[in-house]
Amino acid sequence: MYISKNLQFLRKREKITQEDLAEKLNVSRQSVSKWETGEAYPETDKLLALCDLFDVSLDGLMRTDLTDGAAVDNNTNDNNIINNDTDSNSQNTSAAEGGVKATDYAVYEKHINKFSRGIAIGALLIIFGVAVCVALSGYSFILNGTAGEITSIMGGVSVISFTAVSVFLFVLFGQRNESFKKAHPIVAEPIKSTEIKGFAVKMAALASGILVDVVYLIVMTSLIGTNIIKTVNEDMATCYVTASFLAVLAFIIGGLVYLGIQHNKIAVGEYNKQTERQRHPTQRDKVVGAVCGAVMLTATAIFMLLGFIGNYWHPAWVAFPVGGIICGIINLILNAKK
Repeated sequence: MYISKNLQFLRKREKITQEDLAEKLNVSRQSVSKWETGEAYPETDKLLALCDLFDVSLDGLMRTDLTDGAAVDNNTNDNNIINNDTDSNSQNTSAAEGGVKATDYAVYEKHINKFSRGIAIGALLIIFGVAVCVALSGYSFILNGTAGEITSIMGGVSVISFTAVSVFLFVLFGQRNESFKKAHPIVAEPIKSTEIKGFAVKMAALASGILVDVVYLIVMTSLIGTNIIKTVNEDMATCYVTASFLAVLAFIIGGLVYLGIQHNKIAVGEYNKQTERQRHPTQRDKVVGAVCGAVMLTATAIFMLLGFIGNYWHPAWVAFPVGGIICGIINLILNAKK
């Protein structure tokens, strides 16, 4: 079959880059590269689309050498198109032309294991910092004067400190992950199954743990509020219960984040698509990133304002999960439109 040779010829004849062709057919650039190098062949619907695009018959595209007698005439155009391909993707030339070697799955797995631990710890520390703040706020209720004020201030400092460490971990491991993606744009499929043992059971247990934790909070605050449980100071006791609720929640959320990233690492094909999309982001991707960044910055501002101005550290932490939910909804809506 001459499809690989013909596809290169027709694309260059029409002055279309691999990226342009990939966009027209709604496939990745690597797919077009593999078609042209003979590593893979287009599916039936893509073959028909190619025929329509280049105005050739299916038989001609696959069985006839269309370059016979025309290669010399189009030599100059071919060189121009090749140069355009190279210039537009200078950092990924070998990958675009199908010459990059796929990264071994073991290397990818080792990286993701470190990445998942770092991000999970970061997520855990944010909520745990709020738990420490609420506990210190509760302790301040039984202190008088300056000691109580200092303890309350230390609660705010604890939130900032834990958040700073979390941000450091997010930025550190996030940058490492981006660097890994640039250095390893293609990962080979695992030879054997890498399913996480008991993944469904673990996720179900953590999800149930959230419900149990919420029930604990509701029951304990109700018992304290109705004086069934006698306390020295009701506000202090309520803060301690809330702090313990948040501490447990922090570990559950950390576990969910870790398991989620670990489970996603199995989808190597999706990883390869994401790296391709990051190298060539669409306008929609840029909009989503900008909007979500603005949403999370707003959530942080709300949290800090309510905390420092009104000392509402406990209810203000809700701004973060709400912001995350809003970002998720925005992403889903735009992807659905796409």
